[in-house]
Amino acid sequence: MERLTTRITMRLMTGDERSRDLDVDWTYRTDDPHAVELDFGPFQPGAVWMLSRDLLIAGLDAPVGEGDVHVAPFDETRVLIALEGRDGIALLAAPAAAVSGLLAATARLVPPGAEDALIDWDRGLKSLLAA
Repeated sequence: MERLTTRITMRLMTGDERSRDLDVDWTYRTDDPHAVELDFGPFQPGAVWMLSRDLLIAGLDAPVGEGDVHVAPFDETRVLIALEGRDGIALLAAPAAAVSGLLAATARLVPPGAEDALIDWDRGLKSLLAA
């Protein structure tokens, strides 16, 4: 398994003086090739979101998402990510170049469309049946 982690500073948008920058660790693992993990670490311990890599790629160019996660380009330099949890919705702005750079690095590890070849389907099925 290969792992790629990048810290990206995101802006929590609150519309008032409580807006703040958050250092978020974005992690991609080849053993879970469809997902990108966002770990909000020091800001909110244990707050980890798993986002679809395909959703993030598409969200760089157009608004996408349904349910708890939405991604959309904001301007030439930022992408917005909305995360809805039990405490409400967090609207975050991330530098589009940093997100795009991370996604390009993930594509070098696992080209889009090749993800399923890396999934251990037998292990996943055994785990599911054991539950």
